[in-house]
Amino acid sequence: MNWDFLEADPYEGPYAGIAQEEAGERFPFSTFEQIFQQKKTGGRSEWHIPWSDLMMTMFVLFAVMYVYSSSKNQVVPPTGSEPVSSISKIYDMSKSAFQEGGMEKIASVELIPDKAVKILLTSDLLFDTGKADLRPGAIDALKQVATILQTTPYLVTLAGHTDDIPIHTQYFPSNWELSTARASAVARFLIEQMHIPADRFCVSGYADMHPLRSNDSDENRAVNRRVEIMITKAKPVHDLDKFNTVSESRN
Repeated sequence: MNWDFLEADPYEGPYAGIAQEEAGERFPFSTFEQIFQQKKTGGRSEWHIPWSDLMMTMFVLFAVMYVYSSSKNQVVPPTGSEPVSSISKIYDMSKSAFQEGGMEKIASVELIPDKAVKILLTSDLLFDTGKADLRPGAIDALKQVATILQTTPYLVTLAGHTDDIPIHTQYFPSNWELSTARASAVARFLIEQMHIPADRFCVSGYADMHPLRSNDSDENRAVNRRVEIMITKAKPVHDLDKFNTVSESRN
């Protein structure tokens, strides 16, 4: 068998036109004579890189180098400050914040060593008489409280208290509903407006059952109308929790 046709030039012979046409459709190319003629006459080469593309490439390169250099020299602030883990530090921070904000007359702070910090806000600052809607003047005070709560991961118990004057309205049949609604209003503000996690809160209302002073004067009643904010390491144990624990142990 004659194998010479394998060594033959596909672009010569009787089928040269067909081969060149098919090759040109599949692999467009220019002959050396055409390239030489383009260079000689100033024509554009198929392999020539346009000047605009080169400039764009250089621009992107220098932009990346600039961003990289800037990121190395830039001081990135931490995503979150170190949580305050000491109860005494939370107490000192709360006291300083209220002093700087001039809130000593409407807010007070108490320390239960190694257990809790109690912040007392007078209800006359937060609410109008017989209502549970936050007053505009209460916002600044609650923002001060929020800055303290945001520095610690501890649990927050909100307790509403009233004086001994009975109430009976469409929304609040008694002081129990009023005290609970007021504590809930404070909790909603801290959760929805200040973005403190809701699972850290516990809300309760005690009506006039736990007065700080005897309800025998307007001044003392004003002291008893309050919302207490308790910051504790452990979740408060209620009587129902104790009952459930006893029931589980018996079972």
